Amino acid sequence: MSHIFGLNAILLATLRAGGRLILDRRFDVERSLRLVRDHRISILAGAPPMWRFWSLAEIAPGTLDSVRIALSGAAALPASVFDRMRSEHDITIEEGYGMTETASVLTSCRGLEAKQGSVGKPFPGIELVLADSDGTPAEVGDSGEIVVRGPGIFSGYYEDPETTSAVLTEDGWLWTGDIGVIDDDGYLFLIDRSKDIIIVSGFNVYPAEVESVLAQHPDVHGAVVVGADDEMTGETVVAHVTGTPDVDDLDAFVRERLISYKCPTAFHLVDELPIAPTGKLIRRELRR
Repeated sequence: MSHIFGLNAILLATLRAGGRLILDRRFDVERSLRLVRDHRISILAGAPPMWRFWSLAEIAPGTLDSVRIALSGAAALPASVFDRMRSEHDITIEEGYGMTETASVLTSCRGLEAKQGSVGKPFPGIELVLADSDGTPAEVGDSGEIVVRGPGIFSGYYEDPETTSAVLTEDGWLWTGDIGVIDDDGYLFLIDRSKDIIIVSGFNVYPAEVESVLAQHPDVHGAVVVGADDEMTGETVVAHVTGTPDVDDLDAFVRERLISYKCPTAFHLVDELPIAPTGKLIRRELRR
């Protein structure tokens, strides 16, 4: 419930509608499917890694018959998962898009014909445009940063006016840092992020936090953390470090200081790190 989607779009929305909510402490493929079957779940929501596990599982006939709405959020849903759930279980997964800064959902496929790879259209009351870095609106079919305005947009980051002013205009437009394309039918497709955030199983990982921990190791001279594609979790954390650390020791060092999903799954020892003339690290040169 620490995610805005789980809190607002699932928990509070269900209670507000007078619905029944089934919670499980930890995700387990077999147990979750039993819960769906035993409680006749009608709305099944999950992050892409959960849907991937379900799509690969051996599901007994009738287990998912009660599911009439299938929702996915937090990260992009692989096309193979979408296709497999629809062809093998007659379930069409509807994707949506939102952020903590927008009090949850901005766009959805609810009430629309779901398109593979699309996060749908904006909800009523949400203004959404794609724009270049100078604010010029993008043409239909061209990519641009997603900029939104609406009643759910946050008022700012707590006690951080500098970061707030970097993303939120005085007239309420939020620059999300996500890059998208809108097709001729008005459907939004997410294609990239302009921010450095890594999303692991739906959880945000900020590279600077991981880099700060790596830099505390006495044998590490410098570190750059980037995301890499991962079949199971969407993305995974990869660390590039300079210095003379023992990789196993460095791994243990990090795991003592960070929650598991933030820990790098790979360490690369390099002679130097890509640094711009301004002194800023160039992550895109290391991303895989």
